[in-house]
Amino acid sequence: MTLVRAAREEDIPRILALYRQLELSSAEAERQRTLSPEHYRRAFREISVNKGQELLVAEEAGEVIGSLALVIVPNLSHGARPWAVIENVIVDERYRRCGVGRLLMEYAVNQAKEADCCRVGLMSNVIREESHQFYRDMGFEASAYGFRQYFV
Repeated sequence: MTLVRAAREEDIPRILALYRQLELSSAEAERQRTLSPEHYRRAFREISVNKGQELLVAEEAGEVIGSLALVIVPNLSHGARPWAVIENVIVDERYRRCGVGRLLMEYAVNQAKEADCCRVGLMSNVIREESHQFYRDMGFEASAYGFRQYFV
């Protein structure tokens, strides 16, 4: 049975292995390979102590098989209700189309609802058409253009 839970520091290597399944530019992949384990532990601790940030994992038989990040942001608009964003959604290639992503997303959306968020959003790479259909099936609508600026 798949369990969704808050990530623990000992999950970091497995989460990073999942992230490597995403298609990164060669420059970004190389940069990530040069970072020390302590670099990631510091980032994880920062996430853990920041109110409104949650790094979630899906676990099956003791193995982390999926992850996402949920961030809930205080807000003045929409009656001062917070908003939420989901990032870094990844499910191990071996477990895709098995309901793992759905469990993670449902958990995150429910967390946002419980926090009285006015909305939850996410961005997805334009080339990930299967992911787009998955998000539509989860009740998300393509409602805005997303713009990013990366810093290497």
